[in-house]
Amino acid sequence: TGRDSLTSIYDGKTFEAIKKFQMRHGLAADGVIGRGTINALNFSKNKRKNQIIANLERWRWYADTLAENYFIINIPDYSLNVVENKDTTVVRKIVVGTISRKTPILTSTLKTVVLNPTWTVPPTILKEDVVPAMKRNRNYLKNKNITIYDKDNSVVEPNDWNENSPGRYRYVQSPGSNNSLGLMKILFPNNHSVYLHDTNHRSLFGRNNRSLSSGCIRVENPLELAQHILDSNKWSKEKIDSIIVTKKTTNARIAKKYAIYQWYWTAWSTDNSLQFRDDIYNLDADLYAKLRN
Repeated sequence: TGRDSLTSIYDGKTFEAIKKFQMRHGLAADGVIGRGTINALNFSKNKRKNQIIANLERWRWYADTLAENYFIINIPDYSLNVVENKDTTVVRKIVVGTISRKTPILTSTLKTVVLNPTWTVPPTILKEDVVPAMKRNRNYLKNKNITIYDKDNSVVEPNDWNENSPGRYRYVQSPGSNNSLGLMKILFPNNHSVYLHDTNHRSLFGRNNRSLSSGCIRVENPLELAQHILDSNKWSKEKIDSIIVTKKTTNARIAKKYAIYQWYWTAWSTDNSLQFRDDIYNLDADLYAKLRN
């Protein structure tokens, strides 16, 4: 018609285009233009170019040859893929650390599955979360099945706990479905005291932005994952389930060799289509600036 095709009607074609755009940006592909979609739409072409350059640089740091079997985690994509002999065998949603308690970028090797883990409260969570809560309510820890131990490994009653020197104690949560680590964790050597684990907040996997943890990575459907990577003769589903019921902490060595890559990409290509994710730890701009210096 020669007239400008701009219109204020949100028609079917635009709706489909928005959904495709949302998928490419890791947003809920529902066609609803929410804050995340608006931010992605407003991301300038120049910033996108810089983001792609920063991510190309990251490829140069990371291992150029990947192990035969490996877990690969892309932190801003909240995803874990298990790759065996160049085949993706398991895909999982994950929850990663917040910007103040970031999940570290690292490469390691999987060692052990721990069923029915206990959880020892780490220093940051003790200081920022536990101590203020204990000052308000002395039964805070008891309600979470957390026992306080002193230096001699004796149990300390909540009323005898000295709020002025909380660092003198160890705080250990008993195994079970309410444990912060859920029913299992996977250990690999690293200097950050992080590991993969189940969670007692399983509803979080339904959220789109999953930068919510204290640095460790929470994995969806973890017992199936454990079963997948353990020797199936020694560790059948029935055996794993029977151990979970006992609530006894049990270690299972991972006999098959898996590398683990916890890496960070906010831009990559899938089937010749560029994918972008939110730079949750604000690492792109810094890296781009360093490349330009």
